Amino acid sequence: MKWVAAFFVSITLAYAADNAVVTSAASPQIGITADTLASVFGSNISTMTQVAAGPTWPTSLGDISAVLVTDSANHQMMAQILFISPSQMNIYIPAGLAPGAGTVSFPVTGLPLGVGTAARRVVPVNIQTVAPALFSISGTGSGVAAATAVRVVIPTQIQSPVPVFICDAPATCAAVPIDVGVDAPVYLSFYGTGIRGAGSLANVSVTIGTTTVQPIYAGPQVQTPGLDQVNVPLPISLRGSGLVNVTVTVNGVKSNAVQINIQ
Repeated sequence: MKWVAAFFVSITLAYAADNAVVTSAASPQIGITADTLASVFGSNISTMTQVAAGPTWPTSLGDISAVLVTDSANHQMMAQILFISPSQMNIYIPAGLAPGAGTVSFPVTGLPLGVGTAARRVVPVNIQTVAPALFSISGTGSGVAAATAVRVVIPTQIQSPVPVFICDAPATCAAVPIDVGVDAPVYLSFYGTGIRGAGSLANVSVTIGTTTVQPIYAGPQVQTPGLDQVNVPLPISLRGSGLVNVTVTVNGVKSNAVQINIQ
């Protein structure tokens, strides 16, 4: 799902010199887990802007020679790097890190690993068990959901795609009204990160407007490391709801809200 992973390259947040923060790649309001997509925001992160080919992404890109993630057990692993710019870096945090207090460290802009009196910037992080976050088309973690949908014709089970959004550009995307259907129900797929640690599908719920729905799948989207997918039927009771918020709750932790339009 390359088009989903590409949306978070444009978030811009302002921080004082030498400060940095690590958040979920889907929403800057959500924290991080192991086996997840994350963003590093700050000043002077890199002297260049580059996008890595992949997945699988490299562990060095441009003037960022390595991003090291250290967990609460002092276990250190290298992150894969998707994107670098002067104010933002996007990374894949690998699986196998223990939850709790840790750090993300990377070279000071323009200096190779180990060079200089302050050769690395060290950012404190809290590695959570789950940190559900949903991607939006804008890449900001709010607004129109980065989602797909299919209509299933009964009894043939033939599937046809249903548009969820329409865009002239990411900044001008609009939610397309979805016809719920009676004999041809609609199933939505939302894309996020920090969800796969739920442990059981029973620990995941989706709230659409004021209606809570049990998903039929919640876990890895197998094509892209760190990207999660949540599949859910669209209840006919929601017909006529219009523009509504959608959130995912995992082990009692609620995600950011994105939006769909229900006809």
